Amino acid sequence: MIKIVIADDSAFLRQILKYELEKDPMLRIVASAMNGKEAIKFVKEYSPHILILDCIMPVMSGLEALEVIMDECPLPVILFSTLAKEGAAVTIKGLELGALDFITKPSGSAEHVREVIADLIYKIKNLSYLRNVNKLLIKKKALSSNLKNIKKKVDIVAIASSAGGVQASMEVIPKLHRESPPVVWVQHMPPKFTLSFANRLDTISNIKVKEAENNDRLHPGLCLLAPGGKHMTVRKINTEYCVRVFDSEKVSGHKPSCDVLMNSVASVFKANAAGIILTGIGQDGAKGMLNMHRSGAFTIGQNEETCVVYSMPKVANEIGGVDIELPLNEIVHQLNMIIF
Repeated sequence: MIKIVIADDSAFLRQILKYELEKDPMLRIVASAMNGKEAIKFVKEYSPHILILDCIMPVMSGLEALEVIMDECPLPVILFSTLAKEGAAVTIKGLELGALDFITKPSGSAEHVREVIADLIYKIKNLSYLRNVNKLLIKKKALSSNLKNIKKKVDIVAIASSAGGVQASMEVIPKLHRESPPVVWVQHMPPKFTLSFANRLDTISNIKVKEAENNDRLHPGLCLLAPGGKHMTVRKINTEYCVRVFDSEKVSGHKPSCDVLMNSVASVFKANAAGIILTGIGQDGAKGMLNMHRSGAFTIGQNEETCVVYSMPKVANEIGGVDIELPLNEIVHQLNMIIF
């Protein structure tokens, strides 16, 4: 039985969630809070497996409550977010503070509500068992390892991440050298949120970070983040390299898909590339990493001890797509050893 606390100021939404989630015999709502203060109280009282938390509530906001919870009684948290611009920015802040994932609030057609509920149940079942969720704890548990002392030509770096990827990115993107090769990156997010995420990273990084647009050119010191709801690939036009951003069906269960991006990097750049697969649910990116590895690229997987969700890198490693597994805080160090 998975015990859940819901915190949202909408009584109607709390009732809908309780009704829909408890159709699944594995799920039980043990308490419903209408503000952040009650959320803290119920988390401490009921010790749930997971908290579903609205970001914006009266008395005490979800973000204020999240800071207290991650400090005093950390547990997996899924945020509720709105599609408004300010909602995206607040959600990114919540992910930085330690929430593992988010969903947009159900609205509109019955079909959309069913899709949101199904997505929420999937995330609850994949994240509720996690205990190593405090980002400070993750850093503290980083392990030392033997880096590979090799040099190779790297013209591009491809990164894949999903649940926990926002926190992980704070240990990777801001630490990249300003003259690093161009970075192309898929983080599983819906539309509108990738723009806020890219803008946030841009303010704290040595390199330029932006949400990719079709035909953006690749150059050193630039990181292009695939926009939510679109696939991204790399291609060569005449003598220049750029990205293609396009709409299509989901691949490996996602849009954007890590596999789509990495397969294109393997095809276009072959051995002159590096691949990094970070924390995430599922196996998107694993086959793409394997294709990069087979093309001669150097591939790095985040290790289990520092992953929030050791699924994507685990599968990539098991199928032979990873040259080395490293703690999160050593990934950029290894990359720099190879390139510079």
